Amino acid sequence: MAEKSIGDIPRALREQYEKGKAAFERNNLDYAITLFMSVLQQEPGFYECREALRATQFKRGGKKGLFKKLLGGTHPKIVTAQTLVRRNPLEAIRLCEEVLNKDPLQLTAHKVLADAAVEADLPRTAVLSYEIILKHDPDNKEVAMKLARVLGQLGQWGRGAVTGDGPEISRGYGFERPA
Repeated sequence: MAEKSIGDIPRALREQYEKGKAAFERNNLDYAITLFMSVLQQEPGFYECREALRATQFKRGGKKGLFKKLLGGTHPKIVTAQTLVRRNPLEAIRLCEEVLNKDPLQLTAHKVLADAAVEADLPRTAVLSYEIILKHDPDNKEVAMKLARVLGQLGQWGRGAVTGDGPEISRGYGFERPA
């Protein structure tokens, strides 16, 4: 499945997306998340909507209790999503986004989501989550390698700097720009 722009989306879904953006601007974040999730359920390749969803999740923030922080652990939906990455990547993405609605800094959810996005041929979606992971865990070489690989597929060779290691990260893992 290829990622789609707003021009490729049916009118009804575009209107719903626009309502979500208006709700975001009015700070009605729960409603915006509901609208964005509904649009993405019907058009999982709609990248601008996914970007808006992520911005809304971060603006709303996660309300993680002290008990949850101390216990840590992995959310059951993430475990389920991990088993679906290859068989049903779109369902894995949906489950991860449900977790991110509650805790936008759940890095395991971002990793599973990004891996599923690669499987579903949604590279910009994968880049979005890989970059979020690297922003909060800049020493994660596995994710840096995956990000470099996806950026290479997109032809965005100069973006290796997002890792903090500069473009050296992509060269160091054999992802040089072709001659």
